[in-house]
Amino acid sequence: MQTGPNHTPELPTPKPSSKSNVRARLDAAGAWWNRAWEKDGVLHGVWEDIRRAPKASWHGLAHWIKALALLVAAVVVVMLIGAAAGVLGALVDAVTGSVPRPNVDLEHDTSGIWPTLTEPIKAFLDAQAAYLPALSGATVYTLWQATGLIGLIGGFLRISGARIVWTLWGAGSIWVVWAVSPAGGRILAAALATVVWALASILALRGLTFRPVIHNHQAVPAAPVFSPEFRPELHLHATLPAPTPPGDTPPPAVIRFPNR
Repeated sequence: MQTGPNHTPELPTPKPSSKSNVRARLDAAGAWWNRAWEKDGVLHGVWEDIRRAPKASWHGLAHWIKALALLVAAVVVVMLIGAAAGVLGALVDAVTGSVPRPNVDLEHDTSGIWPTLTEPIKAFLDAQAAYLPALSGATVYTLWQATGLIGLIGGFLRISGARIVWTLWGAGSIWVVWAVSPAGGRILAAALATVVWALASILALRGLTFRPVIHNHQAVPAAPVFSPEFRPELHLHATLPAPTPPGDTPPPAVIRFPNR
């Protein structure tokens, strides 16, 4: 007879089958899908934003729709700029390849003003374009010239955006001339670039003034002020005698004099 403790062997717990795991995940996904399409769910809110978008203004659109639209617009603009740069580069290469370039001796140049301004910019753009194999220095320099021309013409037409472009283009050009020019003539080259840009700004920034504009608006008449008015008046209520019927003569008036 065994008197010691009775050790019952432990039975192995059955592991859930893979089918039950898949079923549980499908049930959880279905429950999330149903909650998402409820009134306060995520998918229901997204669908409501999309449904109201055609009739809403820009300020009435949802923030995620605005961000998506701006992202798509930025991608499209970058693609268009890349395509335009490629077309413009091919056009510039075709024109410059067919037209012979004259050899200009800068040491014997009569004025030397334009080469002093353009050569540092060309050198800077060539150095930067070397890190971008898809672009050439000539293409970037043509874009730089086109940007300045657009800013000049648009500024002359008093377009605010073109004037901002012209100001940024001039400041960037002066900085490049300062940075790339030799150290000994850096101040003179930057001053010369500033003078040329200022002279051209007479056309680009014509009519621009920094004096404050004062608008005189017609004053709105003030509301009438309540002022109480006191009128001391005495109202006497007199009783009129009854009218005498026709044919009746009133008694004569008797005048009595006091005795002396």
